Amino acid sequence: MSKQMTRRTLLKSALVLAVMAPLAQACAPKAEPTAAPAQPKPTEPKAQAPAPAKEKIKMSIATYAATHNDWQRVMAKKWAAEHPEVELTIDEVPYGEMNKKQLALLATGNLWDVSFSGIKWYPFSVVKGCFLPLDDYVAAKDPGMDDFLPVGIETAKWDGKLYGLPYLVHPGNVALIGTNLDMLAAKGIQPPTDDWTMEQYLELCVKTADPDNKVFGTNYLSSNFYDCAPFRSFGSDVIDKEGKKFLVGADPKATEAAKWITDLRVKYHVAPRREEAEGLSFQAGNMVTRTLGTYWVRGIAEEVGDKFKYQLNLHPKGPEKRGYQVFTEMFSVYSKSKYPDLAYDLVVLETSEEAGIEAVEVNKVQPTGRKSIWNRPSVVQINDIYARAAEWMATTEGPFPMPYNVRFQELQDTWANNALDVFFGEIPFEEGIEKLRKACQAVMDLPRP
Repeated sequence: MSKQMTRRTLLKSALVLAVMAPLAQACAPKAEPTAAPAQPKPTEPKAQAPAPAKEKIKMSIATYAATHNDWQRVMAKKWAAEHPEVELTIDEVPYGEMNKKQLALLATGNLWDVSFSGIKWYPFSVVKGCFLPLDDYVAAKDPGMDDFLPVGIETAKWDGKLYGLPYLVHPGNVALIGTNLDMLAAKGIQPPTDDWTMEQYLELCVKTADPDNKVFGTNYLSSNFYDCAPFRSFGSDVIDKEGKKFLVGADPKATEAAKWITDLRVKYHVAPRREEAEGLSFQAGNMVTRTLGTYWVRGIAEEVGDKFKYQLNLHPKGPEKRGYQVFTEMFSVYSKSKYPDLAYDLVVLETSEEAGIEAVEVNKVQPTGRKSIWNRPSVVQINDIYARAAEWMATTEGPFPMPYNVRFQELQDTWANNALDVFFGEIPFEEGIEKLRKACQAVMDLPRP
């Protein structure tokens, strides 16, 4: 029994433990509070590398390499400044080299996005696939089509489609006649008006010419087959409307016009023969009249200066009408340009009224392709022949005589090698005209290249 705890002993022990437990807890060191789990530090945002600069669109334009056409480069630079997303290369190409360069670059796939053409080779480049038709672009964004001289727009078309917009339009190399008024006054002859005829022109030349003293009435000569004003004035043409038949020597009216040109030297001797022409000029005062294009109105004013008084008239009327042939130069879009919309926009600026103002008022050239420039007060003030020529072109047909097979250069070379012999009287007229007709028709019978 001594080894066994009595019920009373157990109670006493429990009581002691109950009393001592709080004391023990009070004397025990306090437990440290449990630390909260460490939170990860927020990640510092990484500095982002600058986005690579967006690569510029690379485009190019070919402009006419001549000081008087600096306005084309002014417009190109203006366009580039308005399109900072584009890196525009502005090239200058001599006019006489452009036809070959277009075809060479087309073959390599590197043709400029925008390039210029002269009507002489423009259809050949079109047929070869150089340019993009612009009809849909014009319909979507009108460049002011009503302001262009209609004959310029018609010349920019081929097979019914528009492949360019004209930046230059004029009525040809023999469109105007300059007359020395002092020489007329010395002979008591009244100055001509725009109503004069080719017969009256011939009479004026006969009355004033003095070939023995090296004074001639005119320098009139159709050096190029497209100088077709006399042929159209006689109611015919050099080639037919389809561009497939050569008319000089085949159509009596065209042959009559060729005879009129020849008689100036052979029958009347009012124009110099080939060996007599050296040293003669209107500016020197030994030629009473001279032919010129509207592109030379300012040039002749500078060359004559105050040497004598002169005036300019439209080409005289023939038995049928007053004929002329339009000459155009235009800007076009490369058929495979990666950015045709932008290229068209550049063409629009280069052929705009703004460009025309820059051309005539800064570069001092003739009016461009728009009626608003031809009739601009500051332009008419220079010489009102501009407004008269514009009205003439607006009311009379004058298409460029392009052969259907677009073999312009071959036809021109054939003409130069045969026609001048006739006009200078170095070969009998009938024989020479028939030789000319056969040679030129042979070229026109060739297929398109």
